[in-house]
Amino acid sequence: MAYDIKMIVKVASLYYKDGLTQEDIANKIKISKYQVNRILKRAIETGVVQITINDSLTSISEFEDKLERKFNLKRAIVVDNLGLSDKELKAKMGQAASNYLLEIIKNNDIIGIAWGTTLNEVINHLPKKINKNVEVVQVTGGVHQISVNLNCQDIARRLAAIFGIEPHLIYAPAIVESQNLHDLLLNEPSIKETFKYFDKITIALAGIGAIFPKITSSFIETGSFSNEEFEKLKENNTVGDIFSHFFDINGKISNLEIDKRIITISTENLLKIPYLIGIAGGEAKAEAILGALRGKYINILITDSKAAAKILKLAK
Repeated sequence: MAYDIKMIVKVASLYYKDGLTQEDIANKIKISKYQVNRILKRAIETGVVQITINDSLTSISEFEDKLERKFNLKRAIVVDNLGLSDKELKAKMGQAASNYLLEIIKNNDIIGIAWGTTLNEVINHLPKKINKNVEVVQVTGGVHQISVNLNCQDIARRLAAIFGIEPHLIYAPAIVESQNLHDLLLNEPSIKETFKYFDKITIALAGIGAIFPKITSSFIETGSFSNEEFEKLKENNTVGDIFSHFFDINGKISNLEIDKRIITISTENLLKIPYLIGIAGGEAKAEAILGALRGKYINILITDSKAAAKILKLAK
């Protein structure tokens, strides 16, 4: 049976635009349900109706699979980034990270946490209360040149408050003038007590900072480094930092002299942590994320589609 174009458009509009069922359409325009079904098929055949499948989720799934296989990750979570602002992207990654944490947190976990704007978003998206018996440990020294909501102690306190506990804090700066002072501070009783938890941590979270091609490292931006120290990092091909350790694109610690002056969890301890979560996105952080992946400083990555595409391209 032939149907004129006006009938095809009418039926297709009622079905696809107005959301009527085939039975409703049949009753409305006084034809059989069988005819409605035939007209809808004809609408597709003639091009009156064109169905487009949004394959963005397929691409996201492919990114996650490729990252997991390429870097032997426990999990890669990629959020879609269709022109998000930096603030919007951090919020979206924070939401993804908080959802993942709720999946994996169990009683008796010891959670190590760093600091920064991305981790602030993770905490913002967690429930106000989580009924799990855990410990929360600050894993890097303090940086006070930033807003109170983002510094190390406050981030740890806010996370601990969600579990109704007090965190284990480090009352020391992130970087000190000499290795000798670093070693003395690590023998200070309260700091030594917090460091005892480092080899027991089961979940750790950190943002990933970048200094190439542009600075997106909260650590660098605090002004904790002199111009001379910053130049040393650049000379050693530093691309980023995680847990206050600076590394090159191959994951190698880029300046051992500076690394020995930083109050933070050791890379040896990091490699023992079952759930080692790094959160960072945007094309500008691709090199830094790649370095963190190659250095095995994370085994779970939460990032965005733009960074994922560039990481995979760089890693070829």
